[in-house]
Amino acid sequence: MSNSQTFVIKTLKKMNLKGGTVIDGFATTGITNTIASECILHSINTQLIATIESSYFSQLSVVRNSIPYFPVRIYANEELKTSIFISEISMDPSVYFFIGTTMLNWAKENECDLIISSSNIVNTPEQANAAGSKEYSIAGVGNTVGARNRLKDAKISLLKNGTIGGIPAVLLNQSAELGIDTIILLVKIMEGIPDFRAAAELSTTISKLVPGVSCNVPLLLQEAEKIEKEITKIKTQDTESEMNAYG
Repeated sequence: MSNSQTFVIKTLKKMNLKGGTVIDGFATTGITNTIASECILHSINTQLIATIESSYFSQLSVVRNSIPYFPVRIYANEELKTSIFISEISMDPSVYFFIGTTMLNWAKENECDLIISSSNIVNTPEQANAAGSKEYSIAGVGNTVGARNRLKDAKISLLKNGTIGGIPAVLLNQSAELGIDTIILLVKIMEGIPDFRAAAELSTTISKLVPGVSCNVPLLLQEAEKIEKEITKIKTQDTESEMNAYG
């Protein structure tokens, strides 16, 4: 399987994104990343610029305001030089590498300088209490000195030791040789805390790293439970067809 044969990016609109940022909205652990990315893309007036198609994706159409969309899409704001990969469907771990390299190649082709992704670290209440943790906190890891300096400048704690999996791991491991700074934000949350509350914190943290990018947090918190239920419902509908596709 090669990503060029397996994943096809269909460009709908060309934009100049040179020197910009790519935000990964794929959900590897939980849906915090997807909710935060959805909030940002609606808050900064993005446009749909591409879709990603693959026989390895569950064949779903996501309908929003009576309009059908491909389940994996790319949005962008040319003025802010910011693009967002978004997906409401679950991904089988066997395609994480190919999704990650597809994103990296697209970022390279569009001369983007930075990729931001995230992953959840879930603590039980007992673990959080033992460590004196808050409901959620965020640390980061960067693939280069430049990426780590971006984290320090934004006053985001650096992860000292640990492991990262899924698509964020692919981005972290494969990006340096392409000359792209990559930052993974680790959202440490307490078991039982709703994803949307962590998403609000994550989107605020991303805005510290990307000038001009913002999330309407009050609106997110107002609409969050509805958004979370919609995304969870799509993933639930997706499960049976995805199991057939890979099983």
